Amino acid sequence: MKEEISKLLKIGFLVHFFVSIIFGLTFTVAVEYYVSLTGWPYLDPVTGRVLGAVFLGLAVASLLAWRETKWAHVKIIVQMEIVWLAIGTVVQIWATFLYPVLIIMWFQSAIFIFFLVAFTWFYYDQEMAK
Repeated sequence: MKEEISKLLKIGFLVHFFVSIIFGLTFTVAVEYYVSLTGWPYLDPVTGRVLGAVFLGLAVASLLAWRETKWAHVKIIVQMEIVWLAIGTVVQIWATFLYPVLIIMWFQSAIFIFFLVAFTWFYYDQEMAK
């Protein structure tokens, strides 16, 4: 196991921070706009804003992890991201098939899949290195 965080993982945390800020602010401040943009059939502003708060919390976690240097200090953040992104990807794709929505929802699913693959790779790269 590597003791130090790889430079690529640090970049991953930083990219994840910015993407999560974009989603977090969108859901928190402009959930109505997001719903109309994606064609999502339901609008529950409270739930949307709570989801925005989740994204903002994940953004802060990624920023704090980016500032760390030791793998042991960020390992649980990476594990949490893998679980969140795996469940989120399944739910996102299921909902996209369940409701007739615009293509932008597939783009959002692709973002989830990208980060799921990245954080899974980072996890195994850090854990399996000698």
